[in-house]
Amino acid sequence: MKRYRNRIIVVLLGLVMSGLSVAQGADIRRISLDGKEGVPAPVAESGGDGIDRIHKVETPALELFPTAQKPARGTIMVCPGGGYGILAINHEGYFVAKKLNEFGWDVAILLYHVSAGKETRELAIADAQAALTLLQKRGGEFGLGTTKIGVMGFSAGGHLAARLTHATAAGTPPDFAVLMYPAYLEQGGKVLEEVAPVKTPAFVYVAGDDKYAPSAIAYAAACQEAKIPCDFTKTAHGGHGFGLKPVLPADVKDWPDKLHTFLDGLK
Repeated sequence: MKRYRNRIIVVLLGLVMSGLSVAQGADIRRISLDGKEGVPAPVAESGGDGIDRIHKVETPALELFPTAQKPARGTIMVCPGGGYGILAINHEGYFVAKKLNEFGWDVAILLYHVSAGKETRELAIADAQAALTLLQKRGGEFGLGTTKIGVMGFSAGGHLAARLTHATAAGTPPDFAVLMYPAYLEQGGKVLEEVAPVKTPAFVYVAGDDKYAPSAIAYAAACQEAKIPCDFTKTAHGGHGFGLKPVLPADVKDWPDKLHTFLDGLK
């Protein structure tokens, strides 16, 4: 009976949080990647699993979540995951923004192209580069902290974040990268060239029973080989796609605290 009650509580909590994230979508300050205000909210569909999904992004944009702490530590651009087919906007977006705000960071969630056919990944990296440039050059105009500007991604968003740090290494890359259970980073145990770490300090977190764990392992190994600072955690269990769901698997409950420590330790 106790287990049954707990299960009901988890389901209800998930529905409440999901409903809140969908409701707040219309009220969020949203800017296009060329800095224009008033971008309409994309449609987010609430699933029975508690995950809100954006299936199409008509206008790539940044959704802004300033922290109440002033001055902010800086800004983190968050890239939700979803296999480049959808954006898992609540547990890898809105809930994460709230947590990072608690840590004293402003947040800009990147709404990047998904489900756009063969060109999806190239459109997505172009979106990420434009968004990073906007934050670096004009973040202050939008009330965002610019002392440090980092990037954080989940699953496919982790791939996008890693690709962004590699693509911008010769110019002005993010000050740090947070890769949560990143996907698509390796082949045969070796990190792929398009996402290979160059100089950006990284926080990498994955569960050992995640089918994409080899990506995180390969990336962390490449960081170690290149002598790039990397805070790497691989737990025994936790699966894939846990993000900040209302109830996290026991083995991965510590990731927000570990990330907080990493962020506080940035020079």
